[in-house]
Amino acid sequence: VRIQGLTGNVQFDHYGRRVNYTMDVFELKNTGPRKVGYWNDMDKLVLIQHEPTLGNDTAAIENRTVVVTTILVRWNDKFEGYCVDLASEIAKHIGIKYKIAIVPDGKYGARDPETKIWNGMVGELVYG
Repeated sequence: VRIQGLTGNVQFDHYGRRVNYTMDVFELKNTGPRKVGYWNDMDKLVLIQHEPTLGNDTAAIENRTVVVTTILVRWNDKFEGYCVDLASEIAKHIGIKYKIAIVPDGKYGARDPETKIWNGMVGELVYG
């Protein structure tokens, strides 16, 4: 199977893993998003060198554990895939600790039209 999707080429190997793709990695700041690198199945995380900025951008997360929220794939009960690989590479490059947490309601996220409240992984990101 090979299609062109929103994230570019969507193709899978015989194990069901996505191959032949590249995704941009952005840093989110008060000034807006900035591309800091890319991720692909061959090179993994590749960071782009930018002009040095004043201060230490990782100071806000030093000595803290970052929580990566995901949905557990029931067929193997293991954490694997893009999210896990990306979290591991980022932690290695910037020297932070992280833990993977299953989203409690098992949903990706939708906004309730009446209450205007997000559920799922989106809710975890919005509300913490």
